[in-house]
Amino acid sequence: MNYIILDLEWNQSPTGKINENKDIPFEIIEIGAVKLNKDKEILGEFHQYIRPQVYLEMDVNVHAVTHINMEDLQCGKTFPEAFKDFQAWLGDEEMIFCTWGSMDLVEFQRNMRFYNFPPFENKPFFFYDVQKLFAIFFEENQNPRTLCFAADFFHITKQGEFHSAISDARYTAKIFQKFDLKKTKKFMELNYFSPPKCLEDEMYVSFKTYAKYISMEFKSKEQLLHAKHVKATNCCICQEAATKKIDWFPNSTKTNYYGVFYCKEHGYLKGKLRVKKTDDQKFFAVKTIKIISKEAAEKLQNKKNLLKTKKNDSNN
Repeated sequence: MNYIILDLEWNQSPTGKINENKDIPFEIIEIGAVKLNKDKEILGEFHQYIRPQVYLEMDVNVHAVTHINMEDLQCGKTFPEAFKDFQAWLGDEEMIFCTWGSMDLVEFQRNMRFYNFPPFENKPFFFYDVQKLFAIFFEENQNPRTLCFAADFFHITKQGEFHSAISDARYTAKIFQKFDLKKTKKFMELNYFSPPKCLEDEMYVSFKTYAKYISMEFKSKEQLLHAKHVKATNCCICQEAATKKIDWFPNSTKTNYYGVFYCKEHGYLKGKLRVKKTDDQKFFAVKTIKIISKEAAEKLQNKKNLLKTKKNDSNN
């Protein structure tokens, strides 16, 4: 088992969304990666600048952060060339990606698809969000910290500018080496760039105090919300069917839905159902179920009542 510590830098349309390519809103301009073995020992590095093909001018904000100029990228390889090199560097060993935040794997696969490469998996797969792990183990779930903050926290010697893909990959690798992997396994994240395509491929993963479910794709949001198996809820601990206490209700934007359920053995459960839209205009659900207190259940009832009151007031 290898751990691939991945970091990317990307450019975007310098003139805003009006000239943005919807298939590739962020074009990767630099790939940095560090490979660790199962004992978190460094096996090697990968670094490559990417010669842009979509956005041929550097966005002023991207330049301000990365200090990369278009001239710096002309000696780089095209994305297809660089990605083939990256694939060869990865090798055939089983691996888990580790990133600072969750966006790198999404944008990497979006760039891959733009150039007709298949995604890393044709279904959701596990990875480590090192930023989130740092918050859980060293910040008591405070707001996400920057990579620079975490490097200072561990007194890591600065040997490279931040917002350089290879430097950030090195810093992230050093931070990842600080974690006890026996404790981190239950905090693995799911990348669902490629949602399940059919019922048989849907994913349900149970952790110690919560469970996560990824539904298949549906043609419409309405079809998804009417699917009984999507809204059905089991206890995240014992997997027994839970009794509905508060039916699913939407937040004000109708992108997240909440519900409260009850397990005779383990008590109240909070359900959060996020409706996601794919790039090809289909819909799938990411549902999280976790144990909550009776007081937290009552707060959700109050939230539902308040939203209902606001809706009635706006209709009058």
